[in-house]
Amino acid sequence: MPLQILSAQVQPNTTKNFTFADTIVQRMVGISAFSLSYGNKDHHVQTVSISLSVNQQGNTLSITPHATLVDSSGNNLDPGASSVSVVAVAYVGVDPNTIKFGNAGSIPNGGTSGGIVVPCTSPRVLQSALAGYNLSFGSSDHHMETAAAAVGTQLSGNSASITGQAQMYDDSGHSASIATVDGGLLASCDDTLGMYVVPTDSLQGSGQVLTFPTGPSHYIALLSGFRVQYRNNSDHHVKTIAANLVVQSVSGNSVTVTGKATLVDGSGNTQDDSVSNVNGFVIGY
Repeated sequence: MPLQILSAQVQPNTTKNFTFADTIVQRMVGISAFSLSYGNKDHHVQTVSISLSVNQQGNTLSITPHATLVDSSGNNLDPGASSVSVVAVAYVGVDPNTIKFGNAGSIPNGGTSGGIVVPCTSPRVLQSALAGYNLSFGSSDHHMETAAAAVGTQLSGNSASITGQAQMYDDSGHSASIATVDGGLLASCDDTLGMYVVPTDSLQGSGQVLTFPTGPSHYIALLSGFRVQYRNNSDHHVKTIAANLVVQSVSGNSVTVTGKATLVDGSGNTQDDSVSNVNGFVIGY
């Protein structure tokens, strides 16, 4: 099958090789989950970020998830207590010229990527995935109340762009001076590709059943965005910030997906589940 998807949970700043069955002619990378933690202590936050470095050689993608959770005193994340779940979507062999997979980086809050030419003006599939984010207070650190990052899509003719939403702030009026996202794009004008994409609702610890057409035998989830916020509109230190979207079970063409966004400090303060959530989509193929 020329459409192939591989995934792995990777420790930050280590490289994972994804080897496909043939030469990669189209590819997109995204994330399905992350957990960034200082370890057994909590601290202020100056910057929290994830980015994916990708090197392509023939049928292999070498992907390194770079991650930061740092304050202004030099405290950084504990790699052993942190992870990023990377998803690589590839078309291998001969390019059919009916699909476009790609990535764009450093999309500002409220902004868009440059135009990405897709093969038609009415794609059968047009979906963006979160591939990273950079939220920073700049030269100082603060408590965190809320952090959020999300991507979407726009289409004008046959030019698609990835939209970005990103923010971080405390309860004292400080907000991120740097707020960007990285995104991946899946576009298909091919009715015979056998790739189906179904978006999720906003999820927070609950499951949702997605219904697919008959045909797919493999399913994988990717994040489009997340939002975490402490309870009572208050701000605190951060010990761990995390988000995940997971295919929990499959029954015929019904797929149950679960997801959650998490924010905790070392004193028992946790996220407000009424406003914290993740969203994304599931690929069936």
